Amino acid sequence: MISRPIKPISLWSSSSLRVTELTLLAILTLFGPPAIAGEGPWPSFTATTLNGEKVDSNKLIGQPTLLILTPSRNAATSTREWANTLRSNIDHTQYRVRDVLAVNLPFFMSEEDLIGTAKESVPQRYHDQTWILNSQIMESALGVPSDSDEAVIVVLDKNGNLVSQVHGKVTSARMSEVTDALQSLTNH
Repeated sequence: MISRPIKPISLWSSSSLRVTELTLLAILTLFGPPAIAGEGPWPSFTATTLNGEKVDSNKLIGQPTLLILTPSRNAATSTREWANTLRSNIDHTQYRVRDVLAVNLPFFMSEEDLIGTAKESVPQRYHDQTWILNSQIMESALGVPSDSDEAVIVVLDKNGNLVSQVHGKVTSARMSEVTDALQSLTNH
């Protein structure tokens, strides 16, 4: 059987068709996939390092970056496993590694309180590389629940474009996804 393309029949006037197209575009924008590899620079945000320094997302531009996103307190164990695995298996001269602790601070807790608590768990040599983000902007961009028990590994190219994201426990398959994404950056 030979299939032929079906020509659409215009049931709407051009103005109502345009309204429909714009409505569909708005729906896809609001409810479509939040972050797709290669779709442009990472969302803009400001965070605070464990040293108390304010950092801007522009610091992620200029060198390929691995972000280890901790979406919840329960994801701390997963983050630690990923951090140890990544730091022992990647070349730090080629790739920047940053831990981002995404929090939604309750009204009674200050950022300084959170930094003090985090400093107890994070070795001092990583205080400048560990960022506190009092916002769910990253979880929203990646489509990750803010109460997830697992870390998310994000690979950004030197321009801040999303190359890959991996969500879950450290496995050899997930580690291969990360290393393949990193390798693709050095092949360009």
